[in-house]
Amino acid sequence: MRRDGERMDAGWRDLTASGVERRLRAKRADPELDALLGAAQHAELRDLARRAGQRKRGAPRLLILPGIMGSTLGLRRQGRGDDVKWFDPIEIALGGLTRLSLPSKRRIEPLGVLLFAYLRLKLSLRAAGLDADFHPYDWRRSVQQAGLALARRLQAEPSGEIHVVAHSMGGLVARAALAQPGAEKLGRVVQLGTPNRGAFGAVAALRGTHPLVRRLALLDLAHGARELARQVFTTLPGLAELLPAAAACEDFDPFRAADWPAGPRPATAMLEAASQVRHDLPPPDPCFALIAGTGHETATGLRLRDGRLEFRRSDDGDGTVPLALARCADLATWYTKTEHGRLPADERVTQAVIELIERGTTDRLPREPAAATRRARWVADDEGEQLAGRIFWDDLPAAEQRLFLREFAAPPVEDGDATRAAATMAPRAVAPVELRLVLGSIAGQAVDAIVLGVFSGVEPSGAAVAVDAALGGAIGDLARRRAIGAAAGEVFILPAATPALRARYVVLAGLGSFARYGAEVQRLAAANVTRTLALAGVRDVAMVLWGTASGLPPAQAAQSQLNGLLEALAELGPGRGLRRVTIVSRSQRRLDAARTAIELAIAANRHAALVELRPAAKARGRQPRSAQRAALQSYLFVQQGAGELRAALLGATPKATALAATRPLDGRALDRHLQSLGGELTPDGLAAFGERLGELLLPAATREALADVHETPLIIVHDAAASRWPWETLSVDGWAPAARAGLSRRYAAEGLSVAKWRESRRLSPLLQVLLVVNPTDDLAGAEAEGSRVAAILERQGATVRILRGGEATRERLLEAFRSGQFDAIHYAGHAFFDAAAPAASGILCAGGRVLSGRDLASLDALPALACFNACESARIRRPTRLTRSLGRSVGLAEAFLRGGVANFIGTWWPVSDAAAARFATTLYGRLTRGASIGAALRASRGAVRALGCADWANYLHYGSLDFTLKRPPES
Repeated sequence: MRRDGERMDAGWRDLTASGVERRLRAKRADPELDALLGAAQHAELRDLARRAGQRKRGAPRLLILPGIMGSTLGLRRQGRGDDVKWFDPIEIALGGLTRLSLPSKRRIEPLGVLLFAYLRLKLSLRAAGLDADFHPYDWRRSVQQAGLALARRLQAEPSGEIHVVAHSMGGLVARAALAQPGAEKLGRVVQLGTPNRGAFGAVAALRGTHPLVRRLALLDLAHGARELARQVFTTLPGLAELLPAAAACEDFDPFRAADWPAGPRPATAMLEAASQVRHDLPPPDPCFALIAGTGHETATGLRLRDGRLEFRRSDDGDGTVPLALARCADLATWYTKTEHGRLPADERVTQAVIELIERGTTDRLPREPAAATRRARWVADDEGEQLAGRIFWDDLPAAEQRLFLREFAAPPVEDGDATRAAATMAPRAVAPVELRLVLGSIAGQAVDAIVLGVFSGVEPSGAAVAVDAALGGAIGDLARRRAIGAAAGEVFILPAATPALRARYVVLAGLGSFARYGAEVQRLAAANVTRTLALAGVRDVAMVLWGTASGLPPAQAAQSQLNGLLEALAELGPGRGLRRVTIVSRSQRRLDAARTAIELAIAANRHAALVELRPAAKARGRQPRSAQRAALQSYLFVQQGAGELRAALLGATPKATALAATRPLDGRALDRHLQSLGGELTPDGLAAFGERLGELLLPAATREALADVHETPLIIVHDAAASRWPWETLSVDGWAPAARAGLSRRYAAEGLSVAKWRESRRLSPLLQVLLVVNPTDDLAGAEAEGSRVAAILERQGATVRILRGGEATRERLLEAFRSGQFDAIHYAGHAFFDAAAPAASGILCAGGRVLSGRDLASLDALPALACFNACESARIRRPTRLTRSLGRSVGLAEAFLRGGVANFIGTWWPVSDAAAARFATTLYGRLTRGASIGAALRASRGAVRALGCADWANYLHYGSLDFTLKRPPES
């Protein structure tokens, strides 16, 4: 068999198993393996690989059979990288899991194993003197086919006797091989958690309610859990053959299609064939031994009641396979408290395997199972519907990708030494973390750290307002500077050096984009916060229920945050966690719902002993007076891709919030519609244009939800693809957001520089503006605009410095930007756009040179506002067809946002002189008097609208609506 073809799971598709082992034996540092494995696991595997050495001639031969889903599957390509279908998160995210359904004409075959799960076992066996190798198989197909393939390999092996270690389903494959020629070469066979008589969880997997299927659905952007069950899992004979016999169930025969309730289920013919395979499967012979796990909550029974399936859950199993269905008559069995997925990676289990292979028995594990510690309970099959939201693989850092893969591959925990020590030492009694629920204000908690949740592109709101006020507006200032990392799972720590707070730190937990928000993101954020603070020595933490002010159910928030907390505490090990966690809310109703959900979650979580839920408590520490409420804003998140637009609305109230919905895009209709846009539009024509644009772009549910945000400014948070649409013209049922309370934009993209302005300029009462006019000396209109804007600014009492024509060289402009003397820059001239490198885009200076966003990124101070009247100055990406009115697309907005400009105002199409004069007069007049950009922009659009001109929708803004160029004096 080809061994160099054994490929790693997703992320390692270009590495072979033997190549990884060579790298582990190398003496040089390997940052890539550090990132993929985690530093601690990498170090442990490196030590094992060196002790294992090269393959030894004459050593006893042994094959490792993975469990179901443990073999990688895909298309083998000679001379180039194999096309991995399982497990490739990117492939799954794009809906590619359906390619695994059967029957199929695709030549999908086993490529290797998930090394996260099985490499440690292989290296340990080799270090013990065994010639261990992997035997992957196609777990989708019948175990009879897999058993035949194993028997053929046994026949082809030069060794006389070949031992087998088989995890989970692999143990059934080894049994199936007993009926084939070649079985005479089998030596000792050690089964690890094999469902010899089936597993009740197989029913849940086939119905789409199993946790692993739901985890896959979180990753799959095209299919839900039930869809995956119906289109993929119910077509796989290998999974159907794991069903338990009718005798193990109550009033339900899993192999009888008519017994299944409504929902996904295998076809009658498949169930009948699976039943026959199970009947014909040879029993384990005397060379077989079983290591079975116990002490973990497992589905240990199944019944049909009133048309619904119910699972009995108890500790009599390893979390996946119940003891009663793992054991067989006359099968020698040893027991462990290791859960199912970690059996191949557990050190004590591995040592027992070595002894069982060498001498047929072991003293490492007991022969009797531990008694169950929790009472059994019955749970409905559909209890706990699939969690909302999706996991976006590319958004997860490497550590979180490893955590996700543990659900399928279950590697050892990060601290390998701690794992080995825990396997051989009695557990040390550690006090559980106190979990309290308190009615009060988060800002008044006397704790080490208070934790708030933050969405990308959303300014502080809810509980953060009181904390921000106590910090003198530091959180809001950092948000406006784009300095807070709010990607899903990011942790931002701010020292609370103020007597107004009794906490030492304020911690901001990144919740990512609201359009992607859900329980999985909450769990991830809570786990990362717990790890970060615990490792930093923080012991007393208070947090709010994230997202509940935006309509998320308090029960879901509490349950998800608890699950993240428990996950992190379990990984940290004894004595390294927090001492107290306080959940704070101003709403007794939310606290009551949270307590009920937490009680249920604790009862179901295997790490429940790590926390102790305390009785309701009064708020600790003094409670501050209610802070002034932040200005209410609503956020419309839009992302475009794969021929559709995804939208989510985060309203100022829960009623005004709508989770993600999608709308297929008709590209041709949109292009035709844009042809009518431009300066020739009448106000009535603009209204009709905006209504049709909303119909073409937004899902019906989003348009309906927008009716509840008429009185608040609307912030459009968009990606690059969705930036090209003129959202300022949007109208929904006669309501135009830009004309009512105001509309602004945020650009959701990587690589934007932190916004850089000098706070000293905001404290100075004098508005200073740099006016750049017609640097290329070829725009008569720019000359006229420059003279008009200069006169307007001077009438408003602003100080103006003009660089005109040949004076506006790149060097002089850089010097002016670098000086920190200006509050704003107004540019009238040509612009340059590089679609391949947006940061290289910019303005054309005298002599034709470009001043780009990349140039600005290296400066430490910039004007806080940039106004551009170049054609289409705010376009971020060029559409496939430009309209007559829009002209050139230059992408200045993206370039200058990447360079560090905080606020950008630009135009979509050429503006009439009357409209431009009215807009500039109102804008700069309001800004000079200390108005916020949002208020000035709203007044300026209104002034142009009063002219009976459609150009009010031409102006757009990136930045913060509440930003003021001049801060009002302290009262």
